[in-house]
Amino acid sequence: MFISISFKSQKFQNIAKFLFLFSFLENLTYFFYRWNKAGHIPVTDAFTSFVFFALCVGLFQVLFLKKSKSFIVLFSSILISFTLFGLSIAGFSENIEPLIPALKSNWLAIHVITSFLAYAAFSMNFLIGTYILYTSKLKSDYITGSLSFSILVAGLLTSILANLLRYNIVILGIVIFIITFIVFIYFHKPFKNISKDLLVKPVYIGFPLLTTGIITGSIWAKYAWGGYWSWDPKEIWSLITWIVYLIYIHYNIKNKSIRFLSYLALVGFVSIMITYLGVNFIMPGLHSYASK
Repeated sequence: MFISISFKSQKFQNIAKFLFLFSFLENLTYFFYRWNKAGHIPVTDAFTSFVFFALCVGLFQVLFLKKSKSFIVLFSSILISFTLFGLSIAGFSENIEPLIPALKSNWLAIHVITSFLAYAAFSMNFLIGTYILYTSKLKSDYITGSLSFSILVAGLLTSILANLLRYNIVILGIVIFIITFIVFIYFHKPFKNISKDLLVKPVYIGFPLLTTGIITGSIWAKYAWGGYWSWDPKEIWSLITWIVYLIYIHYNIKNKSIRFLSYLALVGFVSIMITYLGVNFIMPGLHSYASK
């Protein structure tokens, strides 16, 4: 993959795309294996949720593969997938545990699948927006893009190396981030622009999926906890994320620039990460079981 980017070889790009598709199918096979072994959709703990998130990102990349003329878009989505895989092996249990009572519902699969597919679609929006900023001629843009890509790389390498080498995760993460940021800045150069349609289309796919996820989650909550809405941190941040992307759609209809929408994509992704990771690992609530 890195060779194909460096030498701009179509042959290497085709090989990398084939390997990506192979990896996606391998992940899909493992997902269904876990589902069959557990007897329920395997997304009820940190390890399996990371794996499923990566699978969903891979699915959207497969759908966008032919439309993504720039190979760097494929590279960036692979980067976030590997980051998720790196997090999945960062000390979380891989054991299949019995479902807690609240999760024993037919709504589990519908709610989780629609929510994660929405997260994946918005992640594609973020990655394409980051790429647009990184390849811009404006210094402020490519610095912002470099920061975003550096955070992803630092997350990937830190999660792997900290687990293998037992280094202090904070110090290791800062060092890797600084190094990767310098590398991205050094190798920056403007590329051809990506169409605005490619940037905004994932949002129009993800928004109804997130809406469905929130609605099905509310119905599920009624049966599990006795109320449709309890202002749990996960529910609050899901609503905030929904509002952020509603604003995104509004500004797209108002024909805001691709640069503005790229920055807004970064805001949306931060909201997703708080909803997905921040709530599970930092803010205690009804959804804290997912941090195990």
